Amino acid sequence: MHKAFTELLLKAGINSQLKSVTDLHAHASYRSYHRLFTEDGKSFVVMKMPEGKASASEEITNFAGVKNELSFLNVQRFLEAHNVPVPKVFATNDHQSLLLLEDIGSDELFQHVIGANEEEREKWYAKALQLLISLQEHTQQSEATSCYALQRSFDAELLQWECDHFLEFALEARGVRVSAEAKNIFHAQTKKLTEAIIKTPYTFTHRDFQSRNLMVRSNGELVLIDFQDALMGPRVYDLVALTRDSYITLSDALVEKLISTFAQARKWNEAEIKREYLLVTLQRKLKDTGRFVYIDQVKGNPSFLQHIPRSLGYIKWALEQLPEYADLYKMLKQHVPEWK
Repeated sequence: MHKAFTELLLKAGINSQLKSVTDLHAHASYRSYHRLFTEDGKSFVVMKMPEGKASASEEITNFAGVKNELSFLNVQRFLEAHNVPVPKVFATNDHQSLLLLEDIGSDELFQHVIGANEEEREKWYAKALQLLISLQEHTQQSEATSCYALQRSFDAELLQWECDHFLEFALEARGVRVSAEAKNIFHAQTKKLTEAIIKTPYTFTHRDFQSRNLMVRSNGELVLIDFQDALMGPRVYDLVALTRDSYITLSDALVEKLISTFAQARKWNEAEIKREYLLVTLQRKLKDTGRFVYIDQVKGNPSFLQHIPRSLGYIKWALEQLPEYADLYKMLKQHVPEWK
């Protein structure tokens, strides 16, 4: 592998010798990451793509075009051209299975806010929100249809598949017996949810805009990573991902302030934004809860199970403000182990 790394450096025009390699943590990704150190004191990151792996969600997205390159490379080029801060790509190998990237460090936004007081959190989340607003503004007028993200979207099929992920993994895969009647209620209510969401305005959507996908440079600038699954989605989707993060709980006051600031900055009706925010929170956290069990049982990584209670809390919070989904709330209270 070191030989392949050396060849990648040479392809990028970097003549300094490879000194050492450090493996990096990849969270739940199939991809692996390695930090390269060269003799002249510089460092780079290599992203190694897996063979024959793809997320099930991406397999059912409504992309109808022809892919002739990695989604990561395609979306990275689009975002960089639109002045969105993302890691630079210096070189790839012939099969695009190895990517030589700019080393932006390992300092996640999460590390700055997890133990911070309210004032410090507000400062960082205001900065993250500004990046999100800038992302939407810089991409909203684009006609660059060559970008894969603009050619696929959160349609009803994908949204429903993610809801069903909860039923399959958060309940049945954990040994919960769900009757046919209860399943009918779940499917009817979540179908109504997905139909409501697809009627909302859509924008360019990162899809996982949260504290562990926002890196902090030494100068305090935020850099966006893990953007390869971007698509067109509900305009509040990334706002929900940021403020209803599975890894950290923000105060209600801060969440309210961020929602209001977002609506005002984008010149959108605040009541409509809050309504859409509730709907997307319910849908996304249903998916997240199921996903954490999937990552444990299918990928063999139990580290995300600890985040299930927080995601369930967000689901409850949303349902308490969405009376039209009372039947779903009742069904979940009867079946979710943590709620019994």
